[in-house]
Amino acid sequence: MKYHFLSRCALGTSLAVILSGCQHYTEPAPATLVGYAKLPADSFAEGPVAGKRLGASPINGKHTPFTKGQPIQGFSALLKNPDGTFLAMSDNGFGKVENSADFNLRLYTIQPQLKTNGKPDAGKVEVNGFIELHDPDQKIPFAIVNHFTQRRILTGADFDIESVRRTADGTFWLGDEFGPFLLHVDANGKVLEEPYRLPNFSRTGHYLNSPQNPYLEEGSSVRIMNAVAQHTAQQGANYQPVFSPYHVMLQDNNPRVSHYARDKDTPNGLKLAASDVFDIQSIQQAGYPVVTWTVNDLPRMLELMALGVDGIISDRPDLLLTAVKQFDGNKDGKPDYLTPEGLIDSQRFDAQGHRGGRNLRPENTLPAMEVALDNLMTTLETDIGITKDGVAVLSHDPYLEAEKCRLGNNQPYTEHQQKLIKNLTLKEIQNRFICDKVFRGNSQVNDPNLSPVTLAFTKQVGLKHSYTPPSIQQVFGFVRFYQQFYTTGAGKNHPLAVKRSKVAEQVRFNIETKLNPRSDRDKHGVVYKSRTVTPEKMAMILANTIKRNGLTKRADIQSFDFRSLLYIQKNYPAIRTVYLIGDFPNKGPYADDGTNLQDELGKNTPWLAGLYWPYRNTALVDGISINRSSGFEGMALSADGNTLFAMLEAPVIDSKKRELLIHVFDLKRKVFTGKNFRYPMADKSKAIGDFTMINAKHGLVIERDNEEGTAEAFKMIYLITLQDDGQVSKKPLVNLMTIKDPHQLADRQAGDFGVSNGKFAFSYITIENIEVLDEQHIAVMNDNNYPFSIGRHLASMQPDDTEFIVLRLPEKLDLSQ
Repeated sequence: MKYHFLSRCALGTSLAVILSGCQHYTEPAPATLVGYAKLPADSFAEGPVAGKRLGASPINGKHTPFTKGQPIQGFSALLKNPDGTFLAMSDNGFGKVENSADFNLRLYTIQPQLKTNGKPDAGKVEVNGFIELHDPDQKIPFAIVNHFTQRRILTGADFDIESVRRTADGTFWLGDEFGPFLLHVDANGKVLEEPYRLPNFSRTGHYLNSPQNPYLEEGSSVRIMNAVAQHTAQQGANYQPVFSPYHVMLQDNNPRVSHYARDKDTPNGLKLAASDVFDIQSIQQAGYPVVTWTVNDLPRMLELMALGVDGIISDRPDLLLTAVKQFDGNKDGKPDYLTPEGLIDSQRFDAQGHRGGRNLRPENTLPAMEVALDNLMTTLETDIGITKDGVAVLSHDPYLEAEKCRLGNNQPYTEHQQKLIKNLTLKEIQNRFICDKVFRGNSQVNDPNLSPVTLAFTKQVGLKHSYTPPSIQQVFGFVRFYQQFYTTGAGKNHPLAVKRSKVAEQVRFNIETKLNPRSDRDKHGVVYKSRTVTPEKMAMILANTIKRNGLTKRADIQSFDFRSLLYIQKNYPAIRTVYLIGDFPNKGPYADDGTNLQDELGKNTPWLAGLYWPYRNTALVDGISINRSSGFEGMALSADGNTLFAMLEAPVIDSKKRELLIHVFDLKRKVFTGKNFRYPMADKSKAIGDFTMINAKHGLVIERDNEEGTAEAFKMIYLITLQDDGQVSKKPLVNLMTIKDPHQLADRQAGDFGVSNGKFAFSYITIENIEVLDEQHIAVMNDNNYPFSIGRHLASMQPDDTEFIVLRLPEKLDLSQ
């Protein structure tokens, strides 16, 4: 076997010998452009509006989102069909998990009408339909954007597909970068099996992961939020749900702040896990506000504000107000989040009083709400349970806890006497209990005289005590009363009356449905999930109370139990939902209400409504070995059709060599074999663009740098040899920057780069498509990164089109087996 245009030196020796003994092949003879067709940048297909997360508009003159539908762009792989058409596979859309949730993954059927020497008037790419990737059989175990739909169409926030091969049975294998994964779909795009992960063969039971891998906690938060947000949008809601994590789980590179049960403090019996797994910027870029809890330390509040959180929930509203007054992130000498009238700007920062202000007053009481309003909080955060007669009453716990409450008749009330709220009517609760116990330190006091609005309100509505457990209806009434108190009532002459009245007029309510879906038992022997009404009933009663008071625009419903939130989204889409996330692990015989990530009896957490969570599988344990956008960029099919060669785009992290790994996947057994080939990168190369085999040992690889629109750019096609020792040897085949265009086939506009004087340069950042047409012709196509890249139209600064080119090689390839 030999190639006619390369000597045996290039085929049968090692790379070192090739480079030392065959230097005259370093710069290949130029290829000739013999066919050209273009798909204009502004080409769209039917489908949902796309590009809603692309940020400031316009981008290179293109306004977002794209209301015409789905851009037919970003082609990352090319397959020829027997009928002369091609399948062109779109990648993840706009380059990131965070901005591509509205880009549906497709393989388009395209028909290039080539401009040739004999057809000078042609030159268009026709689009004849598409195959859309979907997962109706729920083979994908982790959360996807369309998780709660029947067809479960895949999007660019689920996978970044960069390579594809069709096997003899007509099915497709796709290489993904987010996992990295191999994805197997049928001829109609339906997922056939769970995605195949890349094992780490040097560590049994471990895998080579990218940061976006959904089997890591670090790669899961955006996916979870995408799924619930899409569910929200399908109900007609016009808001994005809020992500609300425990603050010590945020990625902030602060060793001073760590989780009490993670990292070095991980209890025996629990998997070692990193604390900082939530990337604020990533979550926000995906469109979700980040409001973190529970922060009671002033320096920490300022740190979190500097990190860019959208809000903080605190037991100390007085300290949170102080932090807002001090924070000057833009260094202009003025507090960033205060309005000119001295109120907290709720459009820029959400300051929430946790359970009112529980470190200042006993929690979830009217005095606690009053002190939060006194400290100008933008939101009152509280919790509810549902009584026997179907009323939402303030309580963090399913029981009226003896630690917090006493009997009004001064009879003993101990822990073993505690009553479940669901077994008592509101009247029984309010006639029997006073919840004024203090145990949160010196700052917490229960003097009714410190709460003048509460005293006046309880007298007016007939409550027995300032610390009588209130219903949520009474809280709504109290806030209206508070506003009147400081507008026309007894407090109208208070020095802060105007501010307090204004705060009460616009304050929001963040109300938590307190549920625990676990099947084990609490200290009283009661099964956790039976201690309250159902999540649907709790959510319905709360939502109806909010609606009756005309507060759907000012109220959020939050929960650790996602079932109640999905119910709200489906039935009350005008009410915003807040997704609480935390890991308070069940270390002993009893679970904590905040443990919504922990698995149960080896099964996925019951808290997240079936959404998968890789509990405590973090980079600290499994590791991150592959950089972002460095997964299976190229993938070749062996000549006999039995093997896939899946090639990483860039070297693995901490690699001491500039070489890429080509992993061997056995299609019959559907496993990675553990064998790989080592591909040496060129000095100027940043990544590969595509990879195809042309016979049993040899293939073609595109390498490129990150430049565009410049003569110094590096874009090369190599002929490679897979050697028996696992090394890959290679020789330059086509320099894509020096193509001959004797018949001036390439389209050109004034000021375009690379199309003049019979020469043609394919100077794009990403060139990700190559297909062998016959022994002397190859097709090459760019991924135009719409609407970002400008590699051709430098004068007009218009985004790149997709250019489909056919090149004649100087001499023939040997395509024999």
